Amino acid sequence: MKASDHDSQKHYIRMTTAPVGPLVVSLGVPAIMTTLITSIYNLADTFFVGRLGTSATAAVGVVFSVPMVLNALGFLVGTGASSLLSQFLGAKRQREADTVVSTGFFLGFLFGLIVAAVGFLAGQSLMRLLGATDTILPYAMDYGRYIFVGAPFAASTLTLAQCLRGEGLSRQCMIGQVSGGVLNMILDPLFIFVFHLGIKGAAMATALSQIIAWSILLSYYLRGITQVQISIRNMARTGGEYRKLFVTGFPSLCRHGCNMLANVVLNWVAGGWGDAAIAAMSVAGRLLYLSNSVSIGIGQGAQPVIGYAYGAGNRRRVGEAFWVTVKIGILGMCGFGVVGYLFAPQLIGIFRDDPDVIRIGAVALKLICFGMPFATFMAAASTLLQVIEQPLYSSILVFSRQLFFYIPILLILPRIAGLLGVQGAGPLADALTFLVALPIALKYFGKPVWRSSKA
Repeated sequence: MKASDHDSQKHYIRMTTAPVGPLVVSLGVPAIMTTLITSIYNLADTFFVGRLGTSATAAVGVVFSVPMVLNALGFLVGTGASSLLSQFLGAKRQREADTVVSTGFFLGFLFGLIVAAVGFLAGQSLMRLLGATDTILPYAMDYGRYIFVGAPFAASTLTLAQCLRGEGLSRQCMIGQVSGGVLNMILDPLFIFVFHLGIKGAAMATALSQIIAWSILLSYYLRGITQVQISIRNMARTGGEYRKLFVTGFPSLCRHGCNMLANVVLNWVAGGWGDAAIAAMSVAGRLLYLSNSVSIGIGQGAQPVIGYAYGAGNRRRVGEAFWVTVKIGILGMCGFGVVGYLFAPQLIGIFRDDPDVIRIGAVALKLICFGMPFATFMAAASTLLQVIEQPLYSSILVFSRQLFFYIPILLILPRIAGLLGVQGAGPLADALTFLVALPIALKYFGKPVWRSSKA
C-alpha cells in the first residue's frame, strides 16, 4: 500500500513550489526534535551509567564506536536511498523510488547482522582494539553484548528514518524515533537500579528502544502512509542500481566511518591520562552531539527540499535552500556555544561527579564551543553536496576534517601541549576544514552559479 495519487501530487507541489525558508523550517523542526531526543537518550546511558563509576562511564565511550559503525553503514544506504528517493519523486519516477527504498532497508538490516556477528566472535579483542583498558574491559563487554543484539534494528532504523525524511515525512519520522528515545530513558533507571542489572541494563534498554523505534517506522510503510512501498520484490536487480546507491551514500559512510576511527584514536590517546580522561572526552563528545541537533535537524529538513528541486531541475531553489540551512544552523549553534562555554563544569558534572572528569571535560567542552560554527558550515556543505550528486567533493570535506586534520593533530599536538592538545584537537580541525569547505560551497551553492538557470 502507498499514498493516493492525489496526495502524492499535492505533496509534490508543496515540495517544489512552497517558499523555501518556511518549508525548510517546517521539515527541519521535527528533525531537530528527533535529533535532540536521540541525543538525550544517548546521554541517558551516560548519565545513569555515571552513577556506577568512572570506568563504567568510560566503557560507554569505548563501546560508542560500535554505534558509530552502525551509523556509518546505516547512513551509507539510508542517505544514499533518501537522496535518490527525493530526486526520483521530484522527477516522478515511482518504480525507481520503490526500488531504492526497499534496497536500502534490506541492506541496512543485513549490515547490522554482519556487525553483530563480528562483535560476538571478536569479543574482548575487539573491545581492546576500541580502546578499553584492563579496568574498563569488563564493563565494555557487558555493555557491548546487548548493543550487538540490537545492531540489525539500529542500522535499518537509520535507513527508514532517512527515507521518511527524504519523502518529506519528518513528523512521522520524529514520532518513531522519539518514542524509542523516551522508552530508553524510562527503561534505563528501571533496568539499572530497580532490576539491579548494572551497565548491562543500560545496554538492554537501548537495544529494546531501538527495536520499538524500528517497528513504528516500518509500520508507516506497511500501513500505506508513505508514497513508496518496501518489499523484497522491489529490491534492485542490477549492479548499476547498487552502484548508484553506494556512490551517493559513500560520503556518509566516510563521515561516520571516520568519526568511528577518530573516536578510537581519541580513546587511545586520552587513555594516556587515565580512565578519567576517556570518560571526560566521552561526556564532552556526547554534549557536542546534543548541541548539533539544530544543524543536523535543519540539514535533514533541507535535504528533501534540495532533492526535489534538483530532480525537478530548479537550480536556484537548490542554492536558496542551502544558504537557509547554513544561516539557521550557525545561529542555533552559536546559541548552544554560549551556554556550553558559560556552564561547562556544571554540564560535565551532571554526568559524573569525579573532580578529574569535570576538570578535563570542562576545558574540552569550552574549546569545542569555539569550533561549533565552523563544524556546522562544513556538515551542511558535505551533506547537501551529496544530494546534488557531488559525492567526490562531499567525501573530500569528510576526509579533510577527520583524516587530514583531526587524527594527525590528535597524534601530534598532545606531544607538544599535553592534555590540552587532546582537548583542543577537534576545534582546531573544524577551523581548518572550514577553510576547505568555503570555496567548494561557493562554487556549487554561490548565487552567481545557481541564479544562471531554472529549468
